[in-house]
Amino acid sequence: MRVVLDTNVIVSAVVSGGKPRQLLDKGIDGRLQIVVSEFILKEVGTVLRRPKFKLSDDEISNTILTLMQSGDVTTVTSNFRVVEDDPADDAILNTAFDGGADVLVTGDRHLLELKGFKRTRILSVSEALKQL
Repeated sequence: MRVVLDTNVIVSAVVSGGKPRQLLDKGIDGRLQIVVSEFILKEVGTVLRRPKFKLSDDEISNTILTLMQSGDVTTVTSNFRVVEDDPADDAILNTAFDGGADVLVTGDRHLLELKGFKRTRILSVSEALKQL
C-alpha cells in the first residue's frame, strides 16, 4: 500500500505522537510504503523549525533522513490545480498522483472534502488507521 502522509500528519507524528505517530511508524517499519516528494520534505523541515515546536536541528535532520530512507522519494512532474484556497495542497495531490499513491492521509479539510483524487483515496488519520 503506497501512502502519502500530508505535512500536517508528519508534523503531528513528530511533535505529538498519538495516531499520526502510529501511522508514521507503520511506514518506517515497512508495513506501508510512504511516498514523499522534495516539496513535502522541505515543508516538513520548514514547519518543524518553527520556534513553538522547540526541536533541535539534529532532531529535524533525523526526521527528514528517516523519511528519505524509509520512504519512496518521488519526483513530481504533474501540475494539477485543484484546491483554489490553498495551492500548497496541490503539491500534495501532485505527489500522490506522480507517486502512484493508493491513499493520501491528511488533516486538511480542503483535501478531506475531495474524498479522492484520480486513483488516490483521501482519508483522515483515524480512517486510515482503521482501513490500513
